[in-house]
Amino acid sequence: MAKGKDAFFHALSILDFHSINFQNLSTKNHWYDKIPGLISKETNKNIENPAQRVVLEFSSDFQKLNKEGPLIILCDSSKNINQDAKIVFEASSGEDCARLLFVSHIVCQRFAKPVVLVISMECLENDLKFKPEHIPFPPKFVIRDKTWKPDIVKSNHPALNFKRISFEDGKGPRDKSNLLIISHGKNSIEVNKLIENSNSKNIRHLELQTLRPISLEIIESSMRLVEKIITTVETYKWISEFMDIRAFELDDIESLLK
Repeated sequence: MAKGKDAFFHALSILDFHSINFQNLSTKNHWYDKIPGLISKETNKNIENPAQRVVLEFSSDFQKLNKEGPLIILCDSSKNINQDAKIVFEASSGEDCARLLFVSHIVCQRFAKPVVLVISMECLENDLKFKPEHIPFPPKFVIRDKTWKPDIVKSNHPALNFKRISFEDGKGPRDKSNLLIISHGKNSIEVNKLIENSNSKNIRHLELQTLRPISLEIIESSMRLVEKIITTVETYKWISEFMDIRAFELDDIESLLK
């Protein structure tokens, strides 16, 4: 069965990058081992418009962002991301490995700013629900107007807001829910397994894929008609301004669902 790493390489193969860089030799060997096709990926040095010259940089430890322009910094953990990053995406499924790489490429060009993209090993190894070539991608972004100016990064900008929300079978946003669980990244995979193996009813699950800028509208809309709202400990730091949300470890969430 195809996995997230196959989806990632599929997206990589149809995107143009001005250059592909690695933080160090260890990082290079790590990603070559995970995505063998990386070694043969060609770059395009003939991209005319500077805003289209997207750079992909693999990093094992994102601490400080001192670069500007269309740059995707790809790492496998969000723990070390500091406040310099204005745009942060994190995959929460195998399909996201491809979809968010594609989205990041477009966002770099629209905003002319660096994007931090987090893809965990768990997502790279996650089984796909369908073939990589069947994953829907947005249209490529091409700048043709010489008067083009980059968009402003705002928390409600539609090009920056990505999430996945699931309800119990046969339920929707107008139905009351006993519990809303908010998660992101590899924890979303685990939460989905817990819900699938639980006998609990009326459970909503919001998987955040945009961690910055965080959309308050998305959080608030998911909270409607919900009795209790919880989140994973790792996700809480991104949404801590919502004081009525309690943070739990995955083991504790499993106990709540029994």
